[in-house]
Amino acid sequence: MKLSPTDRMILELLRENGRRSMTEIAALVGLSRPTVAHHVDKLVRENVIRRFTIDIETGSQSRPSGIRAMFDVRLRRNVCGMVFSSISHWSELVSCWSTSGSTDMRVLVEAADQQILETLRDRLARHPEVASLTTTMVLKTWCERVSGIHERTPEEYVITRKGVPAC
Repeated sequence: MKLSPTDRMILELLRENGRRSMTEIAALVGLSRPTVAHHVDKLVRENVIRRFTIDIETGSQSRPSGIRAMFDVRLRRNVCGMVFSSISHWSELVSCWSTSGSTDMRVLVEAADQQILETLRDRLARHPEVASLTTTMVLKTWCERVSGIHERTPEEYVITRKGVPAC
């Protein structure tokens, strides 16, 4: 899709602040609110705008205080989806990846205390498909970014919580 100068201005304004109202954008670009809404709808329909998002302050007050650990998991066979299905409901689960090399999966969890962390580790280690599990404690987080890459879970592994739609 070829972007018009108006489309570019709207995109730049939304990039600066994705919560801007159509009225505010209209005033800034000198168009009517319905015209701006039409442009935004077209950009969404054409998949130029894939999602609206927010940036969250990562200062010490907004960061949950907990103990973080990574579980490196080797599996008996290639069933990462099955193992993920069994842990996806954990409220302490932060991220989970299938990886190459000697580790099949890496699981990042954040627990309120050491006892909860040990319980999670024991539950995962007892999974029948887990051959071995190594725990790495996170001592300090120097940087944490969200890539913005929109990933989808394979349909057969999608699990929702409390009526929240999956990816």
